[in-house]
Amino acid sequence: MIAKPLLVGLCLFLSGCISERATSPLRTATEELLVSSAADRAADKLAQQIPANIRAYLDAYIDAPDGIYATRAIRDRLLRRGIALSDDRATADVVIEVRSGALSTDEKTILLGTPQLTVPIVPGVATTTSGFAVPAINLFKKADTRATAKFAATGYDTRTGKLVVTTDPQYGYSHKTDWVILLFISWTDADFLDSMMR
Repeated sequence: MIAKPLLVGLCLFLSGCISERATSPLRTATEELLVSSAADRAADKLAQQIPANIRAYLDAYIDAPDGIYATRAIRDRLLRRGIALSDDRATADVVIEVRSGALSTDEKTILLGTPQLTVPIVPGVATTTSGFAVPAINLFKKADTRATAKFAATGYDTRTGKLVVTTDPQYGYSHKTDWVILLFISWTDADFLDSMMR
């Protein structure tokens, strides 16, 4: 008599579940950190090419998903260098035009083993909507993501229009590499993590 209610209660307990809603943004935080770190490094190199102690109007339009961040990073590095920035082109001595040749990531994967596969439930019937996943077997895997930023600038006198300064393209890089050896041994190398821990 006692076993039956206990069995029913146990079944109810086992059939319970907890669901948690998770959002999936278009870009991961890791990708954004990689790109912003590369932008910071390129902006720092760019600012070092601009003469200090001038009053400048920054004309930077970077058409990329992280373009606003990159522009603010360049502004920050110019201010740190001692360049006074004006919000009005007419009150500036120099207009600094910044252009971007790259602000994105590249991915490269080297795999020795088998990738994840979907096996159809009905043998011989290929389908993309049903089946069960067979996990990847990674005897060796190297997945490398590298971010690149490329900035250059041209500065000209606001009154005469003559060239004041021009820079060579300045590059900034960051990377993350995921390693897997013999299925279970894995680690990650990333050069933006040190600055995050400070």
